[in-house]
Amino acid sequence: MRRRLTLFALAVFILAVAAAAQDEEATNRWLAAMNKALVPFMPNASPQDMTVDPYPLASSAANETYVYKGADSLVYEYPSYQVQQDWWYNDPQLDLEMAQLEKDKVSHKQEVETAADEFEKEHGAERKAYEDARRAEADRLSKQVAELANQGKINEVQPLIEKLEKASNNVYPPFQALMDSLNKKGQELDERGRTLESRRRKVTFVIHTNRTPSTTAPALHPLPAGNLAGHPFFRQTPEILNGAVTHTLVRIAVSLAPPGYVNPKVKIGHRILVTRSIVVWAWIESRPEMIAADEAAARKVLESMDYNGLAKLIEP
Repeated sequence: MRRRLTLFALAVFILAVAAAAQDEEATNRWLAAMNKALVPFMPNASPQDMTVDPYPLASSAANETYVYKGADSLVYEYPSYQVQQDWWYNDPQLDLEMAQLEKDKVSHKQEVETAADEFEKEHGAERKAYEDARRAEADRLSKQVAELANQGKINEVQPLIEKLEKASNNVYPPFQALMDSLNKKGQELDERGRTLESRRRKVTFVIHTNRTPSTTAPALHPLPAGNLAGHPFFRQTPEILNGAVTHTLVRIAVSLAPPGYVNPKVKIGHRILVTRSIVVWAWIESRPEMIAADEAAARKVLESMDYNGLAKLIEP
């Protein structure tokens, strides 16, 4: 009897593994089909004040937060897939400053190379003698430490290790001081670059399947804001992003969800691979003084999208 039960349990396990593999294969086919269907609907024409990010469209199965309990794990019945792409707002003044920074970096690199060459010409012999002597001292101390350790004289080893660490730093002090000074300037240029980069403004366009504006992510609670292109329009309360440069984040969305649409939670093996809803987002990240104009520009892009075509992807 026990043997029959064991064989039955093994058969159930094998069938479960096979079913999971089939489910994963079917899911992957559906995700690939969604990618092929959604990408053509992403904005592909930019107004004059934006530049499409040169990197490819990002696409993925949207993360679903749930507590894993094996076959009893609960997930959304209709899985979500998303495609997204960043667009950058053109900023002529920032472009000029970035170009000047690149020129300054080239000049700094040449300055470092010239300073190192001139130092070598004037002090190369002294530098070599100093560094050779330090290396020889480090070798001597290293051998002495090894001998004492082999003899078990641990108490005598520690002072020598401290001397060895100092001797191992064999860079000629005047040369090190010169490099430290030049490296400080390089660090200042890097910091300048980070500050300039943080001034960039962007909008990310995202198309989600099987989500609504309020279920795209737990942190999002957008409010109805009228209609756009004949569909319900939503806007999230602006957020302040503090950093090297303060930014404002505004998220706006167009919902194609049918009236009363709900995506219930079901056991992980009971998902249905269909599209029941679509939501299109524009996430605008801009400086406070530019956010109103940048939001208006992003809204114009949303208005130009083919919602009738997207709606045809939704299955009743």
